[in-house]
Amino acid sequence: MRRFLMNVMMAAGGYLWTVIPVQCRDGYMAALERASTRLDIVPFAR
Repeated sequence: MRRFLMNVMMAAGGYLWTVIPVQCRDGYMAALERASTRLDIVPFAR
C-alpha cells in the first residue's frame, strides 16, 4: 500500500509511476531489506 501511495503522490507532482520490472524485483527487495534492517540506503538509492 505504501508504494501505491508513493506513486499516487509522485503522479500528482507530475512524475511518472515507479515500476519495478519482474527481473529486477529480487535485487529491489534485497536493497529494501538492507535499508530497513541495516540502515544502509546506498543499494536502494542506486
